[in-house]
Amino acid sequence: MTAQPVGPHDGDPLIPMPDKTPAALRVAVTRLDPAGALPQFDRHWEEATREARDTFTLTPCRAFLEHWFTWVAVHRLPTLAARLTECERIVATSDDRAERRAAAAEISRILATAEESTR
Repeated sequence: MTAQPVGPHDGDPLIPMPDKTPAALRVAVTRLDPAGALPQFDRHWEEATREARDTFTLTPCRAFLEHWFTWVAVHRLPTLAARLTECERIVATSDDRAERRAAAAEISRILATAEESTR
């Protein structure tokens, strides 16, 4: 069976939180954003495993898992993901320093909330 991207929902998570493994996260990313995020996921995994082999440490793989686990925690909640995207846009494009700072602070809160929701 091929994983299909999930459609919009109100406030409920689109998918349950997966296990914190590369395979489970790949399935989750495939369901949430197969065209956009999946190629990034695969590229990031290849880079992490290559760096781990080259440096004889698992740190790159651990960082990969943390990054994508948090990504899934945010993107399984469409409203939260949309707000994160909007805040990132503001930080990247706004000429107003106060607006950029407020958006950056909100990004931090969104990511912290997502990380706490996975515990």
